[in-house]
Amino acid sequence: MLLLALWLIHNYLAALAWAGIIALASWPLYGRFVSRLPSKAKHWAPLLFTSLVALLFLGPLAYILLVLGGEASLLARLLLEAQTHGLAPPDWVERIPFAGKSILSWWNGVLANPGGFATWFQKIGQGAVLGWIRLFGAEMLHRSLILLFALLTLYFLYRDGEMLAMRLLSLIQKHLGQPGTNHAKRAVDTIRGTVNGLILVGLAEGILLGLAYWIADIPSPALWGALTGLLAVIPFGMPALYGAASLILFAQGNQTAALAILIWGTLVMLVSDHVVRPMLIGDSAKLPLIWILLGILGGIETLGLLGIFLGPVVMATLVSLWREWTHVRDHPV
Repeated sequence: MLLLALWLIHNYLAALAWAGIIALASWPLYGRFVSRLPSKAKHWAPLLFTSLVALLFLGPLAYILLVLGGEASLLARLLLEAQTHGLAPPDWVERIPFAGKSILSWWNGVLANPGGFATWFQKIGQGAVLGWIRLFGAEMLHRSLILLFALLTLYFLYRDGEMLAMRLLSLIQKHLGQPGTNHAKRAVDTIRGTVNGLILVGLAEGILLGLAYWIADIPSPALWGALTGLLAVIPFGMPALYGAASLILFAQGNQTAALAILIWGTLVMLVSDHVVRPMLIGDSAKLPLIWILLGILGGIETLGLLGIFLGPVVMATLVSLWREWTHVRDHPV
């Protein structure tokens, strides 16, 4: 029956896993939130806190989509002008490191000539591009449904989480004994440490880099900062963004700001990835740095974004079992 149930809901297992991770990571904060509510309003606590979590996720996403929508309209106007009258390349395009000459050649052949963009678009395959756009739209709709179902599940976890936790711990205690209970608690600590180490540190990195983008006078620094914070969750994702910002500043002739962004971004990344994150994740999971990195990288390669949080849990449980078994062998009764 369990296998049949898993087969029936396998398309929604990711949503259930996300809801479980969010609930476990935020449960201490939820407890403090409930304790500060008036007694008459406590039954509204699951709905209110789920709404706050939804706002936390959807607020930055809505802002990014709004800014990107404005940029897309500007891009559409530029493409229309290029198609009608031609668009001369900016002076800084040729100064882009490594790819400046290639981009300039493409620009002169496609955007600088009236009608050149339409010819180029047909040459690369209009049907393939439109098919990709439809596929992207369908994928976005699917992800949105997963997010909504995860938030709905999260509400029920906040409402009935204490009873569910008691039953799970009772089941583990019954069949696996105290070692199983210890492993379950360590898994919860690992999830909370991973969320703190990735999400909170990523937020801090986005703020620090966003301030640097603002000082360097990069257009839409808040958007760049938000994207930096999002990519900071993914290993080696943040350098791609602040590196791109450095290249843009360098191409525009602002070499000092480009070097400052590169140095500051690298410094922030080194401190966060090699000091703060290992301290937060490793202390909670009792994991060496190498196992943290293997869990995160292997998890994201196997399970996508969900694997970033589940990978360290698997590694922490495995290392805990290894220590337990080897400890028994080294000290026989």
